[in-house]
Amino acid sequence: MRMKFGASALVLSLAMTGLASANELNVVTSIRPLHSLLANVTQGVTTPTNIVPANASPHDYALKPSDAQALQNADLVFWVGEDLESFLAKSITSLPQNAKVIALQDHEDHFDFLPTRKVSLADDDHGHDEAHDEHNDAHTDHADDHDEHDHEDTSHEHEDHDEHAHDHEDEHHDDHGEEGHDDHHHGNVDLHLWLNIENAKHFVELATEELSAADAANATQYQANAASTLERLDALNAEIKAQLAGLEAKKFVTFHDAYQYFEAQYGLSNAGTVTLSPEIKPGAKRLTELKAHLQEDQISCIFAEPQFDAKLVDLAVEGTAVKQAVLDPLGASLEDGADLYFNLIRDMGNNFADCLGE
Repeated sequence: MRMKFGASALVLSLAMTGLASANELNVVTSIRPLHSLLANVTQGVTTPTNIVPANASPHDYALKPSDAQALQNADLVFWVGEDLESFLAKSITSLPQNAKVIALQDHEDHFDFLPTRKVSLADDDHGHDEAHDEHNDAHTDHADDHDEHDHEDTSHEHEDHDEHAHDHEDEHHDDHGEEGHDDHHHGNVDLHLWLNIENAKHFVELATEELSAADAANATQYQANAASTLERLDALNAEIKAQLAGLEAKKFVTFHDAYQYFEAQYGLSNAGTVTLSPEIKPGAKRLTELKAHLQEDQISCIFAEPQFDAKLVDLAVEGTAVKQAVLDPLGASLEDGADLYFNLIRDMGNNFADCLGE
């Protein structure tokens, strides 16, 4: 009888374990910094799934079948929004009705958004002209290659680029697999918001609210995790602030304008960008102007990005004394998990300090 009872108990235990597993909340994020912050909040309860992998960019990522399946199984989906991760827009609209989608770009009540800016080579008033010059250079390069496919892509980029230059509403070009040149800006709002630690804290708070509402049984755990995560973020902010103190006047150039939130938090001085858009390769004219800018305006450092061609930065600094370094807004070289966000911001602080320092 004891063995029979033990077997029955074992079956019951396994059934309950299976039930708990089946009821586990399925949470999906779009990019790794959000995944990392969320993993801190869900620790001990569930492990979120992320879409855009290391060494990929949300600007040009193509959704895979496994990604689509993860989305279909999701209870909660956290993304910045269609103006950053345009590749997700169609899949988001086809999710089951019981899935809740949280687009950060729609939560002005939670985040301190910054307006977009036109970071030109020297004078912001010339941003409009430079936008067209960069397109024209790129268009000429494609024409010289006599590649019909490249020509079509450039034509598409030209349409989108004009929209950016005139601050028009984004138009969707589904037949090209993109949704507009200005896909990382929500109207007049810069969406690289996770690079400001205060916004990271706001995301933790928003995620905790959503998780607790969707999974009330584990709300206490989510809230306790969030409290410890907010403490870690405050400590990280103090660390970076002390590290970068005294570097406010040092001018630098970034590959594209993705770091406004970090710069604003620590008073750093971005003097320009290699490209006005990560989707458009800068032409010879812009690189020539950039090189002159580096030499004439006492630029301390120029930053490449691992998601894009570093040779462009090499060409820009050739023959100058400007130092080179790398900034990574997504943590391409970092291991997935709860520590990724903290390591990403710490690495960014280290790279700014090393390159801008004496």
